[in-house]
Amino acid sequence: MLRNTFRVDLAYDGSAFAGFARQPGQRTVEGQLIEAWRPLVPALRGVQCGGRTDKGVHALRQTVSFWSRRQLSLQAIEQAAEAALGGSGWILSCQRVARSFHAKFSARARHYMYLLGKDDVPWAGALTAERAACMDAMLGALVGVRHLSAFARRTPPQAKPVRHILFAGARLRPGGGIRIDVLSRGFLRKQMRVTVATVLRESDASDDVLALVRLANTADRQATAPPAPADGLYLAQIIYPE
Repeated sequence: MLRNTFRVDLAYDGSAFAGFARQPGQRTVEGQLIEAWRPLVPALRGVQCGGRTDKGVHALRQTVSFWSRRQLSLQAIEQAAEAALGGSGWILSCQRVARSFHAKFSARARHYMYLLGKDDVPWAGALTAERAACMDAMLGALVGVRHLSAFARRTPPQAKPVRHILFAGARLRPGGGIRIDVLSRGFLRKQMRVTVATVLRESDASDDVLALVRLANTADRQATAPPAPADGLYLAQIIYPE
């Protein structure tokens, strides 16, 4: 019997879930999707995702995949998922794809975005155009292949700490506040949130463009700031080959 692979793109409000990955006794995105799709695919054990999100982290476009030897209705897949997500998640697209597609391993890059409001993040300090420009320069200096264990937290011992950052920058948001974007081949655990908190700290102390690079070179997690709050972080998109 032929194997059918399905790709589902979805968005969700991270405040309604204890993260993406299934956890006993917790309401998670993966757990809700499995609950939704198991009546359609009784043998379903889990789904693959483009990028796991922690508790409180939102997704503008997350990608998941799963397979079935049954012929499934795309409409049935969508309707079951949206019902299980309960108004806290939305299906953006659902399609049958090549058998080789895998939401995690087929991905070429991940794009995360962090939004700092003008007034709602008192720990961040003044968020001015000059501050945004300084942060943009510091983040831009990180682009390239780097050892980033200093910006990680709770990384498994076997995880390789080298990541390839394709883009990193900051800009002033309309009406105030700052938006930070990082596009990378992959991320270490809490890397984005630690990067945000650290660039805020360093830009408040000096205009040293290479401040983050120097911290990365130390490979010392004590040298970087504690992670920024999860509720400002968004998984913007998983990038796949055309």
